[in-house]
Amino acid sequence: MTQINQEMIENIKKKAKKHLEGFGFKNDDINELTEDGINSIKSKLFLIEKALKKRDIKTLIRLTHALKGILLNLGMEKQAEEFRKVKRLYEDNNSFENIEAQVRKAISKLKE
Repeated sequence: MTQINQEMIENIKKKAKKHLEGFGFKNDDINELTEDGINSIKSKLFLIEKALKKRDIKTLIRLTHALKGILLNLGMEKQAEEFRKVKRLYEDNNSFENIEAQVRKAISKLKE
């Protein structure tokens, strides 16, 4: 099962802080927004794993799209781009296996 680990959490916090500081947010607000984002990411990853197990492509595409949006809100453009690729593969009628491989690759990029 895919889970967000401490390395991912620290990376997300670091990137989000830098991104949100650029908008003039205060530390308390940055911390709150970051924690909300991390909780949303955890939830989406849990649901993505369920969709992968069920081979539910429609739900998988919806969830990866939502996760992409969360990442963009936290200033994680590079990681969001990996989730954009999932939808492109789907639109290009790639196999479920190729789509799953991209999802797993995108998740692994949360460490970067």
